[in-house]
Amino acid sequence: AAVGVVAVLGGVAGLAGFVVPGLSATFVFVIVVGVVAGVQGLRYALGRRHVDYRATDTGDPELRYRVPTPGDDVDRRLSERGWRASNVTELKTRLREAAVETLVLHDNCSTDRAERHLEEGTWTSDPVAARYLGADVPLSLVDRVRLVVRGQSSTSARAARTIAAIEAVHDSDDAVAEAGR
Repeated sequence: AAVGVVAVLGGVAGLAGFVVPGLSATFVFVIVVGVVAGVQGLRYALGRRHVDYRATDTGDPELRYRVPTPGDDVDRRLSERGWRASNVTELKTRLREAAVETLVLHDNCSTDRAERHLEEGTWTSDPVAARYLGADVPLSLVDRVRLVVRGQSSTSARAARTIAAIEAVHDSDDAVAEAGR
């Protein structure tokens, strides 16, 4: 059917030049195609007036699964119970274990040697972190006053510096071994 319509339109366009002098076949063909396209567009538009609209139900978005972050349990317990002595002792123990594990894995040393580094304070250049994990590292009076003025003398600030020191050992290339500590 469509081929027949195109053939008829081509024939009408070809005859237009003979019937009406001054009209070119391409002009007439373009006009006829434009009129047919307009009629078809109008027909489809009028046919859509009686169609019911339906929306697609997209459903609920998928929720992301929350994976626990290491240390979440410590944060939760400390926020619930505060900085009591038993919590601080448990935190120091866990940080000490993390520091030993980091030194053993990163510097390829024994557990005893890692413990010795912690006791001597040679595992980090931060004296506050070294003291927090039990090393007898001296802090000058000026350093102590500076820590108090900056608000870094609290248990949470010392724990944060210790965590940062452990991360620094983990992120460095050759922490204890290269420094000759």
